[in-house]
Amino acid sequence: MMKFSPRAFSLALLLTSCVVGLTTPVFSASVFKVSNGENTLYIGGTLHLLSESDYPLPDAYNTAYQQSETLVFETDLDALETQEFGQSMMKQLTYTQGNSLANDLSEETIANLSAHMQARGLSLSNFMMYKPAFLSITLSMIELQIMGLTSEGVDKHFFNRGKNDNKTILWLESPEQQLSFIQKMGNGDEDAFIQYTLEDVETLPQVLPKMKSSWKAGDIDKMYEESMADFKSEYPDIFDTLLSSRNKAWMQFLVEALATKPTEFVLVGALHLPGELGVLNMLEQQGFDVEKVQ
Repeated sequence: MMKFSPRAFSLALLLTSCVVGLTTPVFSASVFKVSNGENTLYIGGTLHLLSESDYPLPDAYNTAYQQSETLVFETDLDALETQEFGQSMMKQLTYTQGNSLANDLSEETIANLSAHMQARGLSLSNFMMYKPAFLSITLSMIELQIMGLTSEGVDKHFFNRGKNDNKTILWLESPEQQLSFIQKMGNGDEDAFIQYTLEDVETLPQVLPKMKSSWKAGDIDKMYEESMADFKSEYPDIFDTLLSSRNKAWMQFLVEALATKPTEFVLVGALHLPGELGVLNMLEQQGFDVEKVQ
């Protein structure tokens, strides 16, 4: 069985990633300055997995980092690597008491899963104890590893750098909160959810290069349309759980941060930024100035 870090599940909270071999201007990036005339914070859209060729990151990320005393992440990235969290994740995202995927998926979906795994040199029998939410993430992780995405992402890069530079580090959610979001994925519609996942991972080699190009160019609206239009319409509850509801919950922290002098650099999944219920639009609606960092 392939082994994954406890952090692997956080990919689903981003709902996007990237691939190698694309070049875009280094003066553009998904980094934004938010201000109220006196106080400032920066918000950077992150990708949780990158390839070695993606470094160094666009200059805007370093600009925001250098201007900030405090770094704010979605969650405590160190805690996601602990044995305790790994055990909690496996307890909540795997079956017990004799149950398995066979209890939630149709025979047709099981057959499709088996064929998908066999094409990648794997056996579905090693994954039958994974609940659909965890299986969906695992399928994506397998595909991304095949595509060569094995390096740390934007968030982990700055998390480690911030610790070395003794910057203040905060987070918006606890690891257990993030785990609770994952648990809700596909509930009540597990079979259709896994069918969607199988279709989705087959398109990754074609879709992700476009999404990455939009991310580096700072065109988050285009990235949003390329990746989320179908998902939002087909799975509105999951979309709300992973994106909209969390964005709303973060607003109190962001507004309070803009009321104080220390400058923060907030790093969250890139797809949290665009859209009507995206973080940037909600900040603008509250009267803050938002501009892209060049």
